[in-house]
Amino acid sequence: MRFSNRKDLKPLFKTGNECFQVQGTPTDYTLFDYWQWSGSDLLSNTQRGIIAEFLVAKALGVANSPRLEWGWYDLASATGQKIEVKSASYHQSWSQDRPSDIRFNISPAQRLWDPDTNTSTYHDKPVRASAAYVFCLLGSLEHTEPNPLDIDQWAFYVIRTNDLPEQKTIGINPLKALVKRMTKRSETGYQELRSVIEQML
Repeated sequence: MRFSNRKDLKPLFKTGNECFQVQGTPTDYTLFDYWQWSGSDLLSNTQRGIIAEFLVAKALGVANSPRLEWGWYDLASATGQKIEVKSASYHQSWSQDRPSDIRFNISPAQRLWDPDTNTSTYHDKPVRASAAYVFCLLGSLEHTEPNPLDIDQWAFYVIRTNDLPEQKTIGINPLKALVKRMTKRSETGYQELRSVIEQML
């Protein structure tokens, strides 16, 4: 079914001052109130992952439009190269008996959906279609009170997609060893992140 009179629903940046409305009348609560309510737990898996994407987007200078939610890639570089961003943290906002085991999902997919065209591409076998992966690790085993807003607490590991092993997940130590072997460098700091990513593309 096609909607010939459907307006373009592509998202635009909001200010946070937009009010909720009831029967056309603004309420006294705003979009900013919603953001506070829904997004203040920065250590949750969802919010931490979005922060990681934001930091990588800012490093690359491509945070000039609202985040893409359901596309088959997380970010596109200035030259259009697709990038996958993964995040993890040893410490969470919920009660823990021990630090989290760091494992990143690198599972390939058979169905790739393009939100710009609302079309899916199916592959005979699962593929990883992005050019590079950026793995973002917040905090350390010793630092039990991580702050996602402190960029110095993040470590970044950048690798070409073709250099990833044929498996669904990868732990932090195998990842560090792989990045070291393939790129001759260990973790990447935020100041160098853009140049390292661009070398991988």
